[in-house]
Amino acid sequence: MMKKLKVLMITLCMILLLSSVCINTNVFATNPEARDVGEPVTTSEDNQEGDSNEAIQEHEGDLYVIYGEDGIYTKSNYVMDKYVDGNVFIFGNDVKITGQINGSLFVFASSVTIEEEAFIGCHIFAFANTVKMSGTTYDMYAACKNFEMTNTGTIYRDLKYAAENSIVLGRVGRDLMISGENIEVYKSDEEQLYVARDLKYYSPEPIESLDKITVNGEKIHQKVKHEVSERGPLDYVYNAVENVIFAIAIYAALIFLTPKFVEKTKGYVSTRALLSGAIGLAFTILVPVIAFLLLLTSIGISISFTMVMIYALILMINSVIVTIAINEFVAEKLPAIDTTWKKILMIIPISLGVFLVRQIPVIGSWITAIILFVGVGITVLYQFDKRKKEETAE
Repeated sequence: MMKKLKVLMITLCMILLLSSVCINTNVFATNPEARDVGEPVTTSEDNQEGDSNEAIQEHEGDLYVIYGEDGIYTKSNYVMDKYVDGNVFIFGNDVKITGQINGSLFVFASSVTIEEEAFIGCHIFAFANTVKMSGTTYDMYAACKNFEMTNTGTIYRDLKYAAENSIVLGRVGRDLMISGENIEVYKSDEEQLYVARDLKYYSPEPIESLDKITVNGEKIHQKVKHEVSERGPLDYVYNAVENVIFAIAIYAALIFLTPKFVEKTKGYVSTRALLSGAIGLAFTILVPVIAFLLLLTSIGISISFTMVMIYALILMINSVIVTIAINEFVAEKLPAIDTTWKKILMIIPISLGVFLVRQIPVIGSWITAIILFVGVGITVLYQFDKRKKEETAE
């Protein structure tokens, strides 16, 4: 039960984070602290005067890119080489930034490379497998597996990131916060990290060569244990009991709130399982994308929040929905199971059976995925059928 509630809370927190960062304005021009480290980067006009043969294409307003240039889906690699007078939002595979952005950069990709000539006037929010930073920005926040900031990388204010492996050199104008395992901050006297204020990091071991770099503030290390999760028999028993209790609670609630839905679930799992799975797969993929796009509009934020809350709720109870559907199907075949209380009691072995099947090595992960899509599909398909029936009745 607690794990499912945590999933819901984490999902809502992620949306709150995304909604808050999406409304950031360009503070670089009004904040005098923005230029406390390094030299100003030349603007697009300066570049054009220096080399007329390489004029930078200008883009007014925000730029949205999804797996290709300006929203074209045919490309998996994208180079942002424009002068953008606004924010930039990129969903891609391999993304490279070489231009100038007067606003903030929001990028979700497999790999992100901020080249040396790149300049971002506000903040960078990067979510990727690999992030490489060689350019200049105001603030940077990243979550990735591998992070690298080269000696040319300049952060005017704060750098905060989480990465399993990281090499961080260059200059940070204010505070640096790192969460990770393998952290490298020094290569040579010419290639090392400079932090104008505090360095705080969370890692299993202290950073090597920390005494060779310049940190004007405090060096704070919080040790984090690298724990390998080993599940014992009692853990499986606890999880099994937790699943049974959760299934009974949801089943009892649905019988009271939507008895027609409970009754119809057996039909979806017996004759329309394939259709339910296909709809569930589409729903699982499309809803997060639509919700995020709605966050980018001023009128769609409330709709996006509602979508995500419903989405998180459906994901939280998808396995219970399949368990209920199987329970209803079996109860229909057994004449002795003729009361609600007997159905509630029968959901105990059904729930245990579903849990045990999901624990089978290799096969269990595929079964879990199928249960996810079918459970989501049943819920969505029922809503369509209900609406269609109401329209027919009218």
